[in-house]
Amino acid sequence: MQKSRYPTLSTREDKETQIHFYLLRNHLKDYDLMTTTKALLPLVFFALYTELQGQQTLYVNNIDPRQDMQGEVIDAHDGRVIRFGDVFYWYGTRYGNTNGFTTANRYVCYSSRDMQHWKKEGPLLQDQPTGVYYRPHVVYNEKTKKYVLWYNWYPKLWDGQFAVATSDTPTGPFIIQNANVRMAYSDKGLGDLGLFVDHDGTAYVSYNTIHNHEVSIEKLDEHYTSSTLQNGGVIAQHMEAGAMFRRNGKYYLLTDYTCCFCNYGSGARVYISNEPLRGYQYTGNINRHPGKLSPALTDGITVGNVYVELQMQEDQWQGIQIELPGKEAIDRVEVSLFTGNRPENCGDVSNPRVHPPINTPRFELKAQVNNTWKPLPVIDLLTRKKALKEDLVLNIGPILTDKIVLLPRTPDHDNLYVYEVGLKKGNKSVSGTAKAYLTGQSIPQRPIIPAQQTYVLELPSPHGPEFIWMGDLWGSASDNVKGHDYQYWSAPLEFDENGHIRPMEWKSHWSLEIPE
Repeated sequence: MQKSRYPTLSTREDKETQIHFYLLRNHLKDYDLMTTTKALLPLVFFALYTELQGQQTLYVNNIDPRQDMQGEVIDAHDGRVIRFGDVFYWYGTRYGNTNGFTTANRYVCYSSRDMQHWKKEGPLLQDQPTGVYYRPHVVYNEKTKKYVLWYNWYPKLWDGQFAVATSDTPTGPFIIQNANVRMAYSDKGLGDLGLFVDHDGTAYVSYNTIHNHEVSIEKLDEHYTSSTLQNGGVIAQHMEAGAMFRRNGKYYLLTDYTCCFCNYGSGARVYISNEPLRGYQYTGNINRHPGKLSPALTDGITVGNVYVELQMQEDQWQGIQIELPGKEAIDRVEVSLFTGNRPENCGDVSNPRVHPPINTPRFELKAQVNNTWKPLPVIDLLTRKKALKEDLVLNIGPILTDKIVLLPRTPDHDNLYVYEVGLKKGNKSVSGTAKAYLTGQSIPQRPIIPAQQTYVLELPSPHGPEFIWMGDLWGSASDNVKGHDYQYWSAPLEFDENGHIRPMEWKSHWSLEIPE
């Protein structure tokens, strides 16, 4: 961003004076002073204040391919974007027109001041041995004044190992220091990795093994060029593509089940601990829908044939999960059922009954509180019967939550037909802003963002650090070239009052103010 052409202003009065002259010179000379001042002052004040404070705006576009300054699609995957000084560096693996499992993979670097205009730098790794290369991560060592590159490579698939190289500059070339770093779980083969430097300068690598894809965190030496072999133990299995960061004294590890260039994307399981190596607890997956989105359950229509079928499968009922955009003090759940789904009685003249009986189903309720599912006892149950419909009113007492699950617990049905699920706060309905999902073993939890995680980028902002989730959108290139597959860069992750990360939402475009 271009530096401000205005002198440094030390007091509020000086800044207000400067803003006044800025208005007069650049915006008000052709207009009525009072009218235009009233209309433009908020916008101009914001623009000038931002400039005077040394801010810049980052704009992110997840729809169009990112290109370098020569107009070429950027081929940099499964690495990271990191800021050194006032420059962003994008490190990744170049795949070109291959399937990604070849010895043609090369590490690349791009630089930018605004995450939009990217300059292609020279070759990153010098004199690399023949092999298959993935997951390049670069950090800076304040003590040695070296940039340190860790990466995962295979002399032959799948003989996985880690290597480390260093450079005096962030763009390289990086000189290999150790082509086979010994790790605590090297005997199980080494796969994906993530690199993290704590506030005190201590560095850690989060990684998974090839055997059983066991994920753990290990402390590096003070030079970041070898492991101390201090490992916190296996955190989870069948995982890969881990990313680690720290926020408000808590350590976060994001990872998910193996994906292997999957075009449907991986999830992002969140583990949180009060210390960097161990003690991690699973707190949910921020990149998985809880089931199949079912708008009919919250559309307000409770007549006709606009219903959703819940089935009993393998001795387990499908359920309904309702999610609100924020926490509400819910005290009542209302369920509207279609009752016309009973078997016909055509031709059986010996049966005196026209219809089989209507059995009111039972539901078990749970709410998520502090990221834990808590049973909700039903204080009172009321039923209202109308034409082809039965309304159940379940009074639960107030519970502050943004997620509620309804699980059928009734042996008298093989399926249930549900018109609507309503959540009430007193006499006020909050269902209009809710999303409803069908859940169950037979309904897959698909990723919200169809990307495989690569990194979580920390950025400063006027409101404190922001965290950007990054992932590769495999199979997204319109020309079907793997190296041209897009990347998804999320809007800043949102955290609740307990430090838990809220589920992500697809954002085609977003922006963020950061210091220069």
